[in-house]
Amino acid sequence: MYSSNINKVIFINFCQRFHLYIHAYALLLLARGLTLAQIGLIESIVIGSIFLMEAPTGILADRVGRKWSIFFSTFFLMCAEFIFIFARSFEWYVFIALLTGTGFAFASGAIEALVYDSLPEEGREDAMKRVMGRLGFYAQIAFVIAPIIGGLIIGEAHAEDFIPAIALTVAALFIGLIVCLTLREPPSHTSEKKPGSVELFRDGVSLLRHHKRLRRLAMLVVFTAPFTGAIVTTLGPPYLAQNDVSPFAIGLALSVGSLLAAFTQRYAYKFEQWLGQARAIAVLILLPGALYWLFAAVVGPFATLFVVILIYGVNDMKGPLFSAYQNALIESKNRATVLSLISMFTSLFLALGLPIYAALAKQSLELTFLVMGAVIVLAGLLLRVHRLPAAGN
Repeated sequence: MYSSNINKVIFINFCQRFHLYIHAYALLLLARGLTLAQIGLIESIVIGSIFLMEAPTGILADRVGRKWSIFFSTFFLMCAEFIFIFARSFEWYVFIALLTGTGFAFASGAIEALVYDSLPEEGREDAMKRVMGRLGFYAQIAFVIAPIIGGLIIGEAHAEDFIPAIALTVAALFIGLIVCLTLREPPSHTSEKKPGSVELFRDGVSLLRHHKRLRRLAMLVVFTAPFTGAIVTTLGPPYLAQNDVSPFAIGLALSVGSLLAAFTQRYAYKFEQWLGQARAIAVLILLPGALYWLFAAVVGPFATLFVVILIYGVNDMKGPLFSAYQNALIESKNRATVLSLISMFTSLFLALGLPIYAALAKQSLELTFLVMGAVIVLAGLLLRVHRLPAAGN
């Protein structure tokens, strides 16, 4: 019975990723009079609000329930999209960013916690890699379908053409909201006595401080974050447009890249089996950095489209593997709290990095991609990704 939770969460996550205009989001805000610096600031506010809300929402997920956390995640995202239809000032976009960040924060720890605790008791680590691969697969399928439909609706990306696409995005989130009500709390969570909020937070911080393997995994997650969202929404579209790529082709590139990402995430565990854990993780962490260097070097519509498809396709391939490694080391009672703390530090790193990259982009987008790649490669090498210990030991 509880295994049906997994299918429902996959569907809800699909609805949350079904954004028909995300590939041209930056173009819409530019058409509404914002600058690239303001767009970068808005993205930083989204990430900053995720950072501030991660710990409180993770604690709520462990105390009140993962079902309601996923419900409120979908609700806040839906409200943000609805307001976006009518927003015309920078202040409103800031408010939307706060709602969006809060929505993402509610989901970040709760989804993984509910999925892991809904798995059979035996073989959870291996099953988690497959399930999170499926979750990523269908999320990417949403990115495949939505930009194609959105590209046809948006056309030449005039500001007024975005309204139907945003309205359909709201409708998808509403459907996901209804499905949230049918979720069940896993028995391993409902049967436990809930610790207090302060105790959950204290125990989560203590675990990250003293558990060497978990801390190492968390550091790899944080400092090798590939800034995929910035490429999709902020930096990638202007760079492609600078290389004479049309708005429709930008959406098509996102769709093709997302289709590639669907399969790379779905079968990441097979890549690990084929190459071995240490080598696979080293490749998956360092490859995005190398691709950013390549992106900075190529010119012309065909070359830039090809590389951005590769970036979309492999940037987050390591996600299902790291999800399994982390969850295997965390107890159910504070699973969402610890996962949210890790996401909180990732959000802080992204929030600090995005304004820097946005400022660099005003000087040169090519320089921005070179720096992004260097940060990923340097962090990966310093953390010795080729010596990653086996999870579960």
